[in-house]
Amino acid sequence: MNRMSSLLLLLALPLVTLAGCTSYYKNVEACKGKMIADYPDAASAPLKITGSNAAYHGSRVIVHATIDDRNPPPAASKTKKVTKYAAAECTFSEQSMTNFQWLLPAKLAPKPPSDDDADTE
Repeated sequence: MNRMSSLLLLLALPLVTLAGCTSYYKNVEACKGKMIADYPDAASAPLKITGSNAAYHGSRVIVHATIDDRNPPPAASKTKKVTKYAAAECTFSEQSMTNFQWLLPAKLAPKPPSDDDADTE
């Protein structure tokens, strides 16, 4: 009987480990999808995913991307493509996304509270 229990434990261990890996990959893909879906300038400046990093079991995911701006600022050469960077952070509880926020570009990232906001409270 003890030998059978040990065998079952050995067979179940990879499944438990694999479950954590599955949520890792699903969370990374979910964050990439959310980043692409929420990117407002897709028509004028395409977003290209370049990489991602995730914490243990995908509880926190950072997705990196580049933006090839087809409409560079006037100071830039018209023949030269301007590459900007983008990044977003997602947090998860198991496989449920609990938070999404842009880190880059600055125009999409949440603004920190100003000192004036602290005075009004």
